[in-house]
Amino acid sequence: MEKDQENELLNKWLSRELSDEEARSALGDDDFLKYQQIVAEVDRWVPDNDPVIFDSSLVTSTEKETPVRKLNFTTYLSIAASVALLLVATIWFVELGDKNSYETTAEAKEFLLPDGSSKVTLAPFSKVAWEGKEWESGRRSLTLSGKALFDVEKGGAFEVFTPIGNVEVLGTVFEVQEFAEGMSVACYEGRVRATALDDQAVIVSAGEGTLYYEGIWEDKMSLTDQVPSWLANESKFVNAPLVQVIRTLEKQYKIKIERGRTNMDRRFTGTFPNNDLNTALKIVFAPFGITYEIDGEIVSLKE
Repeated sequence: MEKDQENELLNKWLSRELSDEEARSALGDDDFLKYQQIVAEVDRWVPDNDPVIFDSSLVTSTEKETPVRKLNFTTYLSIAASVALLLVATIWFVELGDKNSYETTAEAKEFLLPDGSSKVTLAPFSKVAWEGKEWESGRRSLTLSGKALFDVEKGGAFEVFTPIGNVEVLGTVFEVQEFAEGMSVACYEGRVRATALDDQAVIVSAGEGTLYYEGIWEDKMSLTDQVPSWLANESKFVNAPLVQVIRTLEKQYKIKIERGRTNMDRRFTGTFPNNDLNTALKIVFAPFGITYEIDGEIVSLKE
């Protein structure tokens, strides 16, 4: 399709001279979804610094009533260009058939899940994915890579799957972090049941946190904060395995830490900033007498 013809179709769609179904048929599913998402983001955009809640149903729904739009598509694109620069630095939404996913880059982001009331705050450089048909059938489940805070509306079972194990709840606020060697769970409201791949399970109640590491669930600890520290752009640990802290540093700062002969059988308690690599490295490694060298994205440890 020639560009002028495509622009004419888009202008008719924006002015509601064409229905969503007619525009989708003329443009194709992929292009229509792309333009629909741009328009949805522009319609919802407010130029301030308040947190934004993304509702995945707004991106995919073709049934909601849409107000008449007076701007042509060229104007929308000029507005959307600046909006897209903000979006691409924070969160990606992808829909491939029945597969849906959100993925953050440098900033945490909050959005609604398909049930319209449960929320996820996704930590930087993390990802969640789910299948639409499961949610339509009443099974609320998703997979997590990285770290996220979940605020789940009471109702049917809600499950979070990670490469290390899964967490199941009925209605609560909880945090899950998976890293290559284990996973941690913190519960802020309600109760959760966390089960490792080897079927070891633990119940975590409000105000408690626990860690699955080296094949066991460790003793539960009392939480001292009302919300996860990373919401304030910090990473806080209490008696955490050094390898978990290193994995968090790598994910947060997009670096690779070469451990060399560094002893990993140590625990770290402390808080480091998520926006100052040099300070974070000093806070973590100085107490252990570990020195390091930075070469681009590679940090080499020495002791």
